[in-house]
Amino acid sequence: MVGIDAQAATLVLDTAGVAPGVAFEPFGNPKRAVFHLTKGYSLTADAESIKRAWNAVGMAPAQSKSGSAGDEEMGFLQTQEVDTIQFFYAGQKRDHGSITFDVGPRVSPKTCLDSEDDLAPWTSTERSLANGIWNAKTGDHPACRCPLQIGNIATNKPNFLFHVIDRRRYVTVLAFRLGEQFIPVRWFKWSVSHNVMLRWVDGKPQVRTSSSSTSFGEVKSGPPDVPAASKLVKKPGKPFGNMLTRNVIQMVVMGDLVGRTANPTWFMNVPGDFWT
Repeated sequence: MVGIDAQAATLVLDTAGVAPGVAFEPFGNPKRAVFHLTKGYSLTADAESIKRAWNAVGMAPAQSKSGSAGDEEMGFLQTQEVDTIQFFYAGQKRDHGSITFDVGPRVSPKTCLDSEDDLAPWTSTERSLANGIWNAKTGDHPACRCPLQIGNIATNKPNFLFHVIDRRRYVTVLAFRLGEQFIPVRWFKWSVSHNVMLRWVDGKPQVRTSSSSTSFGEVKSGPPDVPAASKLVKKPGKPFGNMLTRNVIQMVVMGDLVGRTANPTWFMNVPGDFWT
């Protein structure tokens, strides 16, 4: 066992250039809207690529410089909290109706560990101990997809994406695992909020307005001050936020009628030139 000098740990965060963005894929014949972060995202005729939009590096000296690591490691844990996920659609004409998909209430629990089966419970495989120094790296690029067109069961007419609201909060924690115990060392909060309204011109979507934003808090020591996140990082496990959220969106939008409301006319805030 080599342990960790938690007091000397550092966490350096790079968020330069991170901003919300919107793309329509696939290139040239879009079927879906993608709400992403502009840094690390590209869409070409050949492929879509999503890389980390922000990066973080954690380092901490070991307590023993000459010992060998036992059942211990340092890495990043992350939690995701779904605040709101809503998709709104409207028809070409007022009497073609409108649709609401309210996904957020179906996501349970609201706060989950943000990991994958091949990484669990960490966010990344980039963890090491070399020359008496613990190292770990992480990063992320949340993205949300939804269809551009969907049928309205109240009017039997196609409806087109009009408005998307997707707000999620995250807590990222540099943690030291000693056996089954997880010890928070450094952490920060961050959030992504997509709030985008579209219009359609010649049958193609355009961004009409956007008040989307991202926010990153300062790096702090010890356990997170978010109760749900603090509880999760002490005993991380399933369900994982990415898989849960993807499955619920798929279920609500493409299958389950719970969370879907089909209206025979437009929403009050659909502008007259929504479809031109």
